[in-house]
Amino acid sequence: MGLAAPQSLTSHAAQSRLERFLGPFKSRLSQRIVLSVFTSIVAIETIILIPSVFRREGELLAQLSEISTATLVGAIGEADMSMEEIDPADLLSWLSRAKAVEAVIGGTLYTIDGQLIGSFGDKPQFSYAQATSGSPSLGIRQFLGSYPQGKRSRLYRASQHYDAVWEMSPFEDQYLLIVRHDSSGVRAELVSFVWRIFGLVMLISAVVTLATMVVLRSILIKPVLALRSDLLKAAPAALQEEGAIAPQFLSRRYNRGDELGEVIIAFGEMFERISGTIAQRRQAEGELRESETRFRTLVEQATEAIFVVNSQGQIVDSNQFARNYLGYSKEELSNLCLWDINQRFGTDEFQQLWAKVLTGEPITVESCHRRKDGSIFPVEVRIGMFEAEGEKRMLGLARDISARKEAEKAQARLAEIGELAAMIVHEVRNPLATVYMALTGFKRMELPPAGELRLEMAMEESERLQRLLNEILAYSRDQKLAGEEIEVGALVAELRESLQGLPMAAGREIVVATEGGQLSVTGDRDKLKQVFINLVTNACEAIPEGEVVTWKLEPQPDNWIKVQVHNGGEPIPPEVLPKLTQPFVSTKSGGNGLGLAITKRIVEAHGGTMAIESDAEQGTRVTVVLPQVQTS
Repeated sequence: MGLAAPQSLTSHAAQSRLERFLGPFKSRLSQRIVLSVFTSIVAIETIILIPSVFRREGELLAQLSEISTATLVGAIGEADMSMEEIDPADLLSWLSRAKAVEAVIGGTLYTIDGQLIGSFGDKPQFSYAQATSGSPSLGIRQFLGSYPQGKRSRLYRASQHYDAVWEMSPFEDQYLLIVRHDSSGVRAELVSFVWRIFGLVMLISAVVTLATMVVLRSILIKPVLALRSDLLKAAPAALQEEGAIAPQFLSRRYNRGDELGEVIIAFGEMFERISGTIAQRRQAEGELRESETRFRTLVEQATEAIFVVNSQGQIVDSNQFARNYLGYSKEELSNLCLWDINQRFGTDEFQQLWAKVLTGEPITVESCHRRKDGSIFPVEVRIGMFEAEGEKRMLGLARDISARKEAEKAQARLAEIGELAAMIVHEVRNPLATVYMALTGFKRMELPPAGELRLEMAMEESERLQRLLNEILAYSRDQKLAGEEIEVGALVAELRESLQGLPMAAGREIVVATEGGQLSVTGDRDKLKQVFINLVTNACEAIPEGEVVTWKLEPQPDNWIKVQVHNGGEPIPPEVLPKLTQPFVSTKSGGNGLGLAITKRIVEAHGGTMAIESDAEQGTRVTVVLPQVQTS
């Protein structure tokens, strides 16, 4: 019992070593290599064997011919014949003694010119005509070079006969003898030779194959099997979550400088790249999910109704704003078609709209939507086409334009009021001119002091009313511009000289600062003069004597020109500042509040903007921005 366990352990260890040794031989690659190597060696040895067999056959046949030739030479020698006294029949009789040789079984004697003299024993099949024709079929021995020059022969393997020509020296000029031999002994010897060579070939093939496998086991099979194992582990390892421990690949222990080593290195690089790519893709997918979530949140929180409609007109998706302003739930709205919420669209109208949007150009349409409670309101819808899940779909952004429609109605009413105001101004100006003319006539008359005072007040009020009517008329008219190219710097310099001499600028300095060289705009010179005169006059009136009005001109990015008029003095109250450009809003006691309103309309008619800023520290700044004309 005490010895059984160690013996069992030893046997188990030996079996384990044997299995490790035979392991590479059990793989399909090893079996294919064994079969390929063994087959290749056998094929090579077989190719080498075939000429050897024919060479050996030639040697045996040559020996057979040598024996018969020696016998025939001896028979002629015993006969002591000479060429003059030889009788063909006697010669044939003496030659028939060659049958005493075991290998010779017959022969045929011919004269040199082909006349048959006779045969003895088994007549040869090889005829005189075949022997002298020079045919390539005269025998394999001539091909192998086994016979001296001048001999001809043929082997009949089926009947195991060998016919050979002997030119009968010293009678070669008179006779030709074809001898038939029994070649069965040659065949037996040849079969034995083939088996000996075949056994040697098999032994060599087995030894070389085993040696090859022993060598390939360490330099090829084991690394390949390790690489296969690593490949099986690579896919699960590459798909692990980021931060997981990478597996220990067995193939990396083989540090080789050959192609297999390059494959192992390439495998490691490929694993690193794939792992990195998968990690990046996971990160990208996570970012995409986050982006989709953010996008969906933005869509849901958008302040415009968003609809997605398929080619059948069904509403396949919508945002929360759309559901809220229509009064439907998401499921209810997904079961509706476009014409369920918009009665202007039937199936025919929808197909026409779909074909129009399908061209790729987004379009904007005004229509009406109907809520779940049946109320109808106007909307403006911006419609475009996109593709999702391999299907083209229509995206609509709808906006409730009820307030805009009300504003348009109000604007239309204001336009009507403006036309009415213009008409009233025209109707009032004529009687007012008559009144003013009458007051001027009274001024030439002698009146008491009280009458003169009242007359002066009436004339001032008439003049003020005349100015008010002119400004109302100017504000109500459309701003039609006489377009010409105007160099703003030159216009500002020209106006500065004129404005500096006016009473309202007395004791105040107007400073012009110009940057950027020549700056030009396209516009109406008189109306731009009106803008700048109004702004500079207001700035001068807002400051006491001794202070400065700065008139600054500078270029802006994207071909814009900024004209800024700055003054100190008391700031404009914050509650009044946003209303300054509205009609009849003014900070001056005698102002009518139309000057800045008209100025802003003129600036906007030139494609520009006007802004007013005012505070106690910076003073008041009026900024006009106009589009610049590029001069060559």
